Amino acid sequence: MNQPLSMSAAFAAMTSSDAGALAAQSLRPVALLPTGAVEQHGPHLPLGVDIWLASAVARAVGEGQEGIRVCEPFAYGSSQHHRAFPGTMSLSPQTFIAVLVDLCECLWQDGFLPVILNGHGGNRAAIQVAVTTLGQRGVVSAGFSYFDLITDVAGEVLPDAAGGTGHACALETSLMMHVVPASVREGLIPSGTTPVSWPDPHLFSGAAVTVWRPFEAIWENGVIGTPSQASHDAGARLFSAAVERSREAVLQIRTAYGQRSPS
Repeated sequence: MNQPLSMSAAFAAMTSSDAGALAAQSLRPVALLPTGAVEQHGPHLPLGVDIWLASAVARAVGEGQEGIRVCEPFAYGSSQHHRAFPGTMSLSPQTFIAVLVDLCECLWQDGFLPVILNGHGGNRAAIQVAVTTLGQRGVVSAGFSYFDLITDVAGEVLPDAAGGTGHACALETSLMMHVVPASVREGLIPSGTTPVSWPDPHLFSGAAVTVWRPFEAIWENGVIGTPSQASHDAGARLFSAAVERSREAVLQIRTAYGQRSPS
């Protein structure tokens, strides 16, 4: 998917001179880097769900914001738990972290404040390590997953946000119905829901115990949640909330951490 991005918001649309001039502002401009994955999303959604949704949210966040530029997406993530399903492309956590650190360090050195907008649950822990590694190098950065900002909205618009969300679920299927409707194979949306599993694998479970599990061991179709509960209307409300909350977070990050150190 290659939806248009306003040239004024696109990091890659700048010339080198443009980037240098923008980065000379007293408050560091945000370089917003979408991350996600290319991996299986059940029988009904395309492989690109995570990076397409993260990119769509990031583009909308950057629209009309002078202090935000949206980078080209870093499409591939830590997806080894999906490798039993054809088409899944995975980086080791070490490779993902190393690339993310290198990219963010370049942005920081050039005067930008790197902020990672993530769309893949499997990247969460690695992003935390990347932000910590950057901090040890004197680089200020931040990262968040857009879906972690809309837990309450999911609870309002989905029939069962606790048990219906996870992967290729009611939330992601609804969002794709809104963002890239032609990509959803609605006739192939599976019925039923995730078999009982411990620790709770659902998106908003907040499970205290972490166990690495291949997804086919949880449900043979690779889905976590109840995608049959998805709807176009829910997708529109979830996307609007994701953009609004993400923009608020990015602007707050810039205000709090964009100041330049005295030379």
